[in-house]
Amino acid sequence: MNGIINALHGKPDSEPPIWLMRQAGRYLPEYRALRKKIPTFMELCFHEDYATEITLQPLRRFEFDAAILFSDILVIPHVLGQTVHFIEKQGPVLSSLDDPHFFDKAKDVNLKQSLETPLKILRNVRKVLPSTKAVFGFAGSPWTIATYMLEQGKSTDFKKITNLLEIKSSLFIQTMALLEESVGTFLIAQIEAGADVIQIFDTWAKVVPKAHQENWIVAPIRRIITRIRIDYPDTPIIYYGRGVCDLYRQIIKGFSNVAFGVDETVPISVMKNQIQKLASIQGNLSPQVLLEGGVQMKKNVEALLQAFRGSPYVFNLGHGIVPQTPVDHVAQLVDLVKGGFQK
Repeated sequence: MNGIINALHGKPDSEPPIWLMRQAGRYLPEYRALRKKIPTFMELCFHEDYATEITLQPLRRFEFDAAILFSDILVIPHVLGQTVHFIEKQGPVLSSLDDPHFFDKAKDVNLKQSLETPLKILRNVRKVLPSTKAVFGFAGSPWTIATYMLEQGKSTDFKKITNLLEIKSSLFIQTMALLEESVGTFLIAQIEAGADVIQIFDTWAKVVPKAHQENWIVAPIRRIITRIRIDYPDTPIIYYGRGVCDLYRQIIKGFSNVAFGVDETVPISVMKNQIQKLASIQGNLSPQVLLEGGVQMKKNVEALLQAFRGSPYVFNLGHGIVPQTPVDHVAQLVDLVKGGFQK
């Protein structure tokens, strides 16, 4: 039995399954050793053997119930023709979309072919892992990817993209349309490659002005889910919208097998009394609590376990693992979840 699939289908298990966002990455010494062998982060994402190994590394150490494809949400703009560089301690830097022919060229890109390496990695991982372990595919939401494409990297104020949104710029509209098509295509391809679950990361959803959330968060996500559901009605889809859990009711209307990731700012009472009434849920331990470890982490973990005992719930963080997190803290967390739920 696959505990994560059961939970996402609304069936509680004797213990909550657990995986962690960014569970494969910089906090692991074995990841850092492989990273040194490849000049750039994007090259690492497209190195079949190394990225397959990195995807599996956390499961070799910990009793996680799922692997998630080692990749990045910016592989989509990368293959569409926008240059993406990752700079140490700064993050991604993207080239300007000043080529008047960018969108014409991007529409001619065979996305599945261009992203064949991540799809091969998923196939490799699915072959290696037993059926009791789920394999996750993922993509960023159109909006969240667009913030990087139009801001040319990670922004602190998002002024450029919000201004383009407000004036109904053709650049913004074309970018969102291209990304909606591309994200849908990539997620479907990942399911075809063996992903048991897909997650849509909308890390910067809260930046969208409230008056525009229906058009640029809810509607695109619903269209992507609708497209996936044509051929894959049973594949669980997790939408992680950071700071916008009030939109979850609109997003899920009429859909089944859609679950919600919950960030660390949401109180347990809201998770239990509001979001859980809509769907299965995942989250929301603070990555800072995991970084701290010890008594405080134990207290927070026990509160989540107690609140969702007997419920369809996937244990996870409210955001990705902080790179400075001690490996021992992750081991302690897994032990707490695996041992504490039955007390």
